Amino acid sequence: MGSRRVKLALVCTGGGHFEQMVNLEEFYRNYPHFWITSFGAQTSNYQKNECMYFINVGHFKRPWTYLYQLPKLFSIYLKKRPTHVISTGSGRIVLIPFILSLMFKAKFIHIETFSHVNKPTKMGIFLTRLGCPILTQWKNSAKNESAYIGPVFKKEPYEKDSTKNKNQIFVSVGTRDEPFVRVIHAVETLLKETFIQDRVIVQAGRTVFRSALLELFDFDSPQKIDQLIKDSRFVITQESAGLVTKCLKYHKRFIVMPRDYRFGELPAKSDMNEDLHLKLEEMGFTFVVHNIEELKTAIRNVDKLKVGFSFDNSLAIAKLNRLVES
Repeated sequence: MGSRRVKLALVCTGGGHFEQMVNLEEFYRNYPHFWITSFGAQTSNYQKNECMYFINVGHFKRPWTYLYQLPKLFSIYLKKRPTHVISTGSGRIVLIPFILSLMFKAKFIHIETFSHVNKPTKMGIFLTRLGCPILTQWKNSAKNESAYIGPVFKKEPYEKDSTKNKNQIFVSVGTRDEPFVRVIHAVETLLKETFIQDRVIVQAGRTVFRSALLELFDFDSPQKIDQLIKDSRFVITQESAGLVTKCLKYHKRFIVMPRDYRFGELPAKSDMNEDLHLKLEEMGFTFVVHNIEELKTAIRNVDKLKVGFSFDNSLAIAKLNRLVES
C-alpha cells in the first residue's frame, strides 16, 4: 500500500500508554493521522496541531460503559476512514476501535505495553485468541505468538547533571481514578519523623490529601512532569510504565510502591497486573517496596541503584513502517 493511501488512527488511554505512542512520532508523522484517547492534562496539552478525539474510558466491570463509546467512535470512523489502527492499549479504550476496525476493514496493529514483560495484557490475550497478531517490546519465549519489535521509547541525548546538590523528591501516583493515599501518607510520615529532610513535591492525581509538609498538585503537562523528574534527587512512584521510563531516560533513580487492590487502590485484583517494576528491580534499576519500613530502607540505599538504561526504537519504527506499507 502506498503511503499516500495510508491514514492512521492512534488509539490509547492516557498515562503510560499515551507516552509510549508519543515516542513513535518518527513513524506516524509521515502519514495522515488522528488520535483517539482519554481526556486529561497530559493528552489535552499535547501538540496543538494534532487532531485529537477524546473518549470516556470503559471498564469490564461496567460493560455498558463501552456501549457509551460506540456512537462517537462510529462517527469518527465514518468521518476519518482510517486504513490502519495503531494501538498501545489499554482495553478500556481500545476494544471498540478494534471492533470498528473489523467493520471498516482497517488493519489493526496492537503493541503490547512496555510494562508487561513476561505475560500479555488482557487485551493482548483477547486479540491473540481472535487471531490478531500483537507486537511485543520484550523478548520472551512464552510470547511465541507475538512479534518482537523492541522498546518503542526513542533514544534521546542525555545531559548529565549532578544530584548531589538536589534536595527535592518527586512523588507521583499517576492518572488513575482510584486514590493512592498509602504512598503519600508514608512519605508524609517520614517527613514528620525527619527521616526525609528534602522538599517533597507530590503529583496526587485524583487522590485527595491535605498536608502542610507536602507540595501537592493534581495534574500537569508532560513538560512540567519531565522537569520535576529532572530536578529531583530521586522519584517515588506507582508501577507506571510512563513515569518509570521517563526516570530511566533521564538517568534518575526511582523507587516503586505498587498499588494494592486490598486497600482500594485498584478496581479489580487483575488490574495493573504488570511486572516491569519486578524486572527492573532484578536488573538493579529500582527498589520495589510495599510498606513504610521497606520505603525507609530503599531511601537509605537509593544511591546504590543503577542508571543508564538504553533505549532505541529504530527496530519498532522500521517494523511499523513495513506493516503499514505492505
